[in-house]
Amino acid sequence: TAGSLPTGLLFNAGTGVISGTPTAAGTFNFTVTATDANGCTGLEDYTIVINAAACPPISLLPAPPLPQGTVGTAYSQTITASGGTAPYTFSITAGSLPTGLLFNAGTGVISGTPTTAGTSTFTVTATDAVGCTGLQAYTIVINAAACPPITLTPPPHSQGTVGTAYSKTITASGEQR
Repeated sequence: TAGSLPTGLLFNAGTGVISGTPTAAGTFNFTVTATDANGCTGLEDYTIVINAAACPPISLLPAPPLPQGTVGTAYSQTITASGGTAPYTFSITAGSLPTGLLFNAGTGVISGTPTTAGTSTFTVTATDAVGCTGLQAYTIVINAAACPPITLTPPPHSQGTVGTAYSKTITASGEQR
């Protein structure tokens, strides 16, 4: 006579049986009123708690650690999920990405150009279409930019003589950043 049954359940007024297959989790409060042949009534408040379906394990790939990157060089890595109900959304729930990298929550793609060398540790959580989650801790090592070759001239072999003044200029050349 008040409140509502969980979605998917029905009440048989003739038998008092509540039956069916619930389709949504939650707490449902309702009142049942019974009336006898003489018109006398009695009522009782009831609560039914419907728990969410058990979640299957959700796995994230690739397995850690993620490939290393280099400062100043474009980086891209896709995190994927399996084992639940697609589609998945992703989030970083602990730690942080290396400076210069961004995370796309819809696709699971980590991309950008790292700007600082170091090691970053973070956790990616995948949430499936029915709210089940899986998570994986990752590490990305960002290496310093590779140094360009530097050439010294003249070559290292030279000769001098005892008692004779010696002078030689060594120069360096190569790409400067």
